[in-house]
This record gives sequence, structure tokens and C-alpha cells, in this order.
Amino acid sequence: MKGAILYDPGGKHWDKKDVAQVAENAEEIQANLRTRGIHVSLIPIHLGDFSWIAKARKVDVIFNLCEGLDGHSKYEDYVVGTLELLGVPYTGCRPWPVTVCHRKHIANTLMHAAGVPIPKFWLAQGNKLPQEFPLLSIVKPAAEDASLGIDSGAVCTSKKGLKKRLAEQLEQWDEVLVQEYVAGREFNVGFVGHEALPLSEICFDGMPEGSWPVLTYSAKWDEGSAEDLGSVPICPADLPAEVARRIVAAARQAWELLAGGEGYGRVDMRLDARGQPWVLEVNPNPDLSDDAGLARMARAKGWEYGELLQRIVDEAMARVARTTAAHALAQAVNQ
Repeated sequence: MKGAILYDPGGKHWDKKDVAQVAENAEEIQANLRTRGIHVSLIPIHLGDFSWIAKARKVDVIFNLCEGLDGHSKYEDYVVGTLELLGVPYTGCRPWPVTVCHRKHIANTLMHAAGVPIPKFWLAQGNKLPQEFPLLSIVKPAAEDASLGIDSGAVCTSKKGLKKRLAEQLEQWDEVLVQEYVAGREFNVGFVGHEALPLSEICFDGMPEGSWPVLTYSAKWDEGSAEDLGSVPICPADLPAEVARRIVAAARQAWELLAGGEGYGRVDMRLDARGQPWVLEVNPNPDLSDDAGLARMARAKGWEYGELLQRIVDEAMARVARTTAAHALAQAVNQ
């Protein structure tokens, strides 16, 4: 089988370490897939360059690692949309969930309407506050991912602090989300297709004194920082079976609603003091590095890294097979 790995090699503003990490992850996936008989080539995509499309049409499957173009996450939607039009099997979520989940206020609106337990939220309109909104609140960009824009000052305890934080965020981002802060334990639920992976917990016990227990940008990406060292993943999470079942059930409700149980993704959760699970975000196509969360959860299930990648490819091929069969059946009925 012939395949290709699409990835964003980064823009001019990326430092050399970030560029190297992306390339290393693509090469690691390439090596693993080749051992499984999928002979994949690497195809970097640059903004404004469409030569990759002709290359993509010549392979049997696309492994889509592209999380944006030139480091801008908003272009991820366009890459996935193009792959859908090409008709070549590709890994990860379809265009609709990728687009919707990039707009957190839209995803939250859909989840709220479907009865998914989510914290109260609103899309900021300048620094004008609703008459009644819960404090504590967390403020973050509405159309970014990977904890971009979240730092130690993201949690607000007063209206004055909330207005100040909003003003700062609106100078950087066009759309800013304000969400009720849920105190409690934080969990991640991974999915490959309809299959849930073992729960992972983020333990914040080692965070610097005075810090809020939230996964900031520094905690995710600044290796060796105090926030990185203070937020430790524990997988599988130590939970009573019934509590774990309720967390996974709420995560599955969100995943099936927004992604249709297709592709792979991660649902971020909080469990409050009453034992109520809350969905914070649905993340289509999360980081697939060998040391990232999804791979960690897969290992807890007994899947080594190569098997996780193979299952992601298998899910993409099965999805196309279902679509092809449905189209053939529709044509037969209409003849």
C-alpha cells in the first residue's frame, strides 16, 4: 500500500526546536508505517503551495498530521476539506468536526443543546460583562487549540480581573471565550473511531505555589518549566469503576455528537466535588507524538505506538468503505 504523510513544516516565526519536533514526529510515523507494509512519503504543505494535491491523489491513504499552514491553525480546516473533496482515504476527523471544534463557542452551543454537561460560557463582546456570570471564570481564545493563550492569569476571581483579562485577550484574538471555571480533577478521554481508550488524569499537585491547576501553554510545550513539571499525566487514572463509567459516558456523548465517532480525538473533562463530569473541550486530531496523551492512553489499553497508528489507518479505510457502500446502495435504489 502506498501512502503519504501531510504535515505543516512551520512558518518563519517558529523556532528551530519546534520545526525539528514536527519533522521528527512525521519521520517516526513514517518509519512505523513502513514496518507495517505502508510505504509512505513525507509531504510538507506550505501556505499558497498546491503542488501537494497532485501527489496526494496518487496514493492509497493519507496520514494527515497537518494542524495548520505556516503555523496558523485556522488553515487546518481547509486542508481537511480539500482531502474530503479528493476522495482519497485520510486519517483523522472529517471537515465538519475540525471546523466546529475550532470555534469553541459553536461547539459548546451544540453540546448544550444536546444535553452534554458543559460549564456555562459566553462569547465576549468587548469587555462588557453579562449581568450574572459565575466567578471563578477562565478566559481563553475561542478559535485556537493546544492551550494557546492560556497562562497562569487565565482564571479570574473578580469582575475587575475579568475585565482586565478580557481587554488583554481581545488585543491578541478576534474571538474570546469566557467559561465558568470548574474546580476538581481533570481527565482526558481518547477515542479512535467509536472505541474509547483508558482514562488519563492530569495531576496538578506539583504546580508552583499560587498557580491554578490548569493546563497552560507553558505546561504543554515548555519542556522542563515549573508548570510542565507540575502537571503530570497519570494513565490509567485511579478511579472507582462507576465514576470512570460516568466520565467516559459524558465524553462519548460529546465525541459522537461532534465527530460522529469517526477519526481520532481527545475529550478534556473535569470532575467536580459532587462527582459530576463536565466536558471542557473536544479536540479532533490531537498530537500523535509517541510521548503525547493519545499514545499514552493507547499503551494503557495494550496498544504499542505502531498499533495505534495502524488502527488509525484502518479506521480511515473502513470509513471510506462504508461511504462507498452507501453510495452504491443509493444508486441501486434510484435505478
